[in-house]
Amino acid sequence: MSEKRIDIFKLFKNEGKLSTLYVYASKESVDDPYEKTTTKTYYNPLPIKCIIRQVSFEALHWKYYGLIPVGSIEVIAEKKYLTHFRTADKIKSGDDYFKTWKDDGKDFAILERPDYVVLILAKKEL
Repeated sequence: MSEKRIDIFKLFKNEGKLSTLYVYASKESVDDPYEKTTTKTYYNPLPIKCIIRQVSFEALHWKYYGLIPVGSIEVIAEKKYLTHFRTADKIKSGDDYFKTWKDDGKDFAILERPDYVVLILAKKEL
């Protein structure tokens, strides 16, 4: 007997519940090698349809490791976008900018499932 899986992204897309994130990749160039000054050049954003959830203050401290800033969001996206999130320098949702939460020991706060990924995006102060 075969197991039937529900495609949650197709379901949410049909219901109009998916939100759009804009993922910006960048290139860093060295302006002055003696002063070690650099400039980031941002490429055009890649729009990604995903499920966005606000994470409460209590959940940030109980569920996730490290000091994650208040105002962080949880994103559920298709697994094909994992590389885009790992290489993103900034991510825009609404009027706010975020970054993929990094931890020294585990690198990224990313939970991989067979057909989707769950990411924690920390609010980025500009």
